Amino acid sequence: MSQEPKTKINIQNFQVFPKHVGVWQGDWLRLDANGQEIARFTATVTKRIVDNQWIQTNAYHYADGSTTTHHFVGTALEEGVVDITGGDTSFSNFKAIAEEHGENLIIFNVSNKESGALIGTEMINLVRPDYCVRTSQGFAPDRTLKSFMVITEHRIAL
Repeated sequence: MSQEPKTKINIQNFQVFPKHVGVWQGDWLRLDANGQEIARFTATVTKRIVDNQWIQTNAYHYADGSTTTHHFVGTALEEGVVDITGGDTSFSNFKAIAEEHGENLIIFNVSNKESGALIGTEMINLVRPDYCVRTSQGFAPDRTLKSFMVITEHRIAL
């Protein structure tokens, strides 16, 4: 008895991820657990689907003129679920799973690879095709709230 070949899961056919492809620019605000401002900066985030991989580059721009760039690559685990890997050593100990919810939400859960402890959760809400709001919660190793982040972004290019 022959079996049907398993269909390859294609990120391009997902419901939410393809809506985020493009170059986004926005304002990032980090707050401590008490809601006090820690940092404020802008970022340009480039999101693409290349060879069925989610390719993302975040370039952070600070008031003092300095910049930092981080690279991420994602592969489909199942329909609507992407395993995100940080291409930079500062993210080598993290595991991130991004999952689509409904028509406009992506929720990331980031954990420590060794301990499995939750480090952060981020929700990205695509409010309009050219505007999204991101909120995140960061956790300390003892699993208490460490920080929040609020991000508003506009798509500036496809």
